[in-house]
Amino acid sequence: MRFGLPRQVVPIYAVIFIDVVGYTFLIPLLPALGRRFDASATTMGALLSTAAICATVSSPLWGRLSDRIGRKRVLMASQGFTLCGYLLLALAGSVPVLFLSRAIQGLGGGNLGVAQAYVVDAVAEKDRERALALSTAAFGLGFVVGPIVSGLLVKISLDAPFWAGVGFEALNILLSGFFLRGIDPEPVRPLRGEMRRALRSPAMLNVLARQFLFIFAFTYLFGTFGLYLDRALRASATADGLMLAAAGAIGAVTLIFVVAPLERKLGTFQIVQVGFALAIVAYALIGFVRDVAAFAIVLVLWAVAGSALFPSLQKLIVDRAPPNRRGAMLGVADSLNNAAMIFAPAVAGAILELNVRLSGVLPAACMAAAFGLGFLRKKE
Repeated sequence: MRFGLPRQVVPIYAVIFIDVVGYTFLIPLLPALGRRFDASATTMGALLSTAAICATVSSPLWGRLSDRIGRKRVLMASQGFTLCGYLLLALAGSVPVLFLSRAIQGLGGGNLGVAQAYVVDAVAEKDRERALALSTAAFGLGFVVGPIVSGLLVKISLDAPFWAGVGFEALNILLSGFFLRGIDPEPVRPLRGEMRRALRSPAMLNVLARQFLFIFAFTYLFGTFGLYLDRALRASATADGLMLAAAGAIGAVTLIFVVAPLERKLGTFQIVQVGFALAIVAYALIGFVRDVAAFAIVLVLWAVAGSALFPSLQKLIVDRAPPNRRGAMLGVADSLNNAAMIFAPAVAGAILELNVRLSGVLPAACMAAAFGLGFLRKKE
């Protein structure tokens, strides 16, 4: 046992972490890639969106397939796509090949819902919240570590991070093959009507809407983090990385030692509402930031809110899904997440160009809407 959880879920956390590290490698490299291929900033931004678009398409497909043939097989198949994408990226000699590599990576990268479904299958219901919290901690840590490691490796050469991505994904496939236990999915009967009913139920639509609003607001800030700090505080790239690392550490500690114990006492609904309330305050304060100390307050509130919302919203989705359709439902949720990730950075960039002090208005409004939607939920 680890942290009171079955040993078979420990390897999936490593798989999630390595997946996200590789997925975020490209973020600090866009300017250098643009110079290498004489491509515009718009083209380089579209390169990021390409993977998110393909992941939006592939997530529900991987989820449904995992309900039929098992989580481990689908995870390894999707990792094969990702590995091919990294190889193409490392060998790319033109912009079209770059886009092809990112498309293939995106098709493989739509497997987060499958990984979360694996966690749900492997643990008892009483441990589900804690298990999902730890998977979210692994996800958040990878989201921070990826750009930092990539920024360090690029000092060797521009190709070094891409070859490191190849190595990471090969390691991921080995971890999955040797350490993930095969868990047989529950028999899937032809219950398309049941899946449609779950997707159309007011309770499920409510939590999916709140999940979309949360991911949109989170990606809105994360996707333009460096640009915002440059415009608002003239912070350096090194400072950006350190602040993101601090946010990741705060979020991970809060997830493990605060969110799970409080969820058992207060319940998932209350944790979600507290998370949205903290997020409203964090985004609203952005307009008043004038120095690093003030932004540190925003960063702490943002990290704590994220640590409460990521696993708790996932748990609500799992609880409302048919037991033999959890993979498919988490795939739908992951697809919505990727859709939010396509549009949020572009909208954030446009608002930054207009007025940096207005940057927090839209995400604060999204969090207020999600907070209000919580009170319209159907009974658990």
